[in-house]
Amino acid sequence: MEGFAHDFLPGRVVFGAGSLDQVAGEVEGLGVRRALVIATRSARDAADVVEIALGNSFAGRIDGVTQHVPTELADQARAKAREVDADGIIAIGGGSAIGLAKAIALTNAVMIVAVPTTYSGSEMTPVWGETAGGGKATGRDLRVLPRVVVYDAVLSQGLPLGVTAASVANAVAHCVEAVWTPRADSITETFAVEGLRKLTAGLQSVLVAPTDLEARGELLYGACLAGVALAAAGTGLHHKLCHLLGGTYNLPHAETHAAVLPQVARVNAPAVPEAKRRLEEALQTDDLAGRLFELFEAAGVPTSLRALGLTEQQAVEAAQKFEPTDNPVPVTVELTTEILTRAWAGTRP
Repeated sequence: MEGFAHDFLPGRVVFGAGSLDQVAGEVEGLGVRRALVIATRSARDAADVVEIALGNSFAGRIDGVTQHVPTELADQARAKAREVDADGIIAIGGGSAIGLAKAIALTNAVMIVAVPTTYSGSEMTPVWGETAGGGKATGRDLRVLPRVVVYDAVLSQGLPLGVTAASVANAVAHCVEAVWTPRADSITETFAVEGLRKLTAGLQSVLVAPTDLEARGELLYGACLAGVALAAAGTGLHHKLCHLLGGTYNLPHAETHAAVLPQVARVNAPAVPEAKRRLEEALQTDDLAGRLFELFEAAGVPTSLRALGLTEQQAVEAAQKFEPTDNPVPVTVELTTEILTRAWAGTRP
């Protein structure tokens, strides 16, 4: 085995059905005096429970968030945190709620407790992102890494299948990309492969029985592993293309992954044959890119950028705007054009 250096990130995970009841205790354990709650609209009931449990530690609440974290909204949230003198943020919901909490933590001295209700895996990473002026800026900063993550499968039990499948596509992308970035190593690959296995099994079970608590837990566990893998390995060609598309053309983040990932995997996977073999084993296939396409298609997630509202001209434009990045295969305008035009058309790899 080749040598490598791997950084394990600090943090605590509380996992189990009903663990929402432990959030207030975890906040207290961190020494938080004033907790600001951020919740997506679908998580308002859970936020109500947490608000009551916090008692005198509750400092205020932000309901409703926007995907891609617009800088204007981030600035408002930062001002709110300062106004209520928050030293802790409890983010309940999907990647957008957690992303807004990260935006606050980037400039304010606060600790984050994340309670994810979807499968983005953002809660396990120190990666932040904001959009402004038709572009998306992203970065990596340990200040935005949640100190505690509480996974409660009950909170995602009623998540609609369409949202579930798209969110799983997002997490699957974390697993697949984590094997070919410059910082990828044997440890990130192990997390990625097992995460992909759990996500695939959980998705197939949920498509048959949407409220199956065991399957919902399996998806959360897979998302956790996917986030851990991405946090260590970092992002590469695939995620950078998706960030460009989302920030410039306001495409839905999770669904964009489903359209782009099979096309990037078609190009990159042959350059990392051992990782490709392990990912294929997890998917029980000998065609990684094709199986990913079939998995998303069978789950009802759009596999073309055209279905998400992007025009062919915009796909070509985005390919030309893309700045080269480290990748197993050299990144050229021709390569990104090929990837995005195939993703636009929804061509099976």
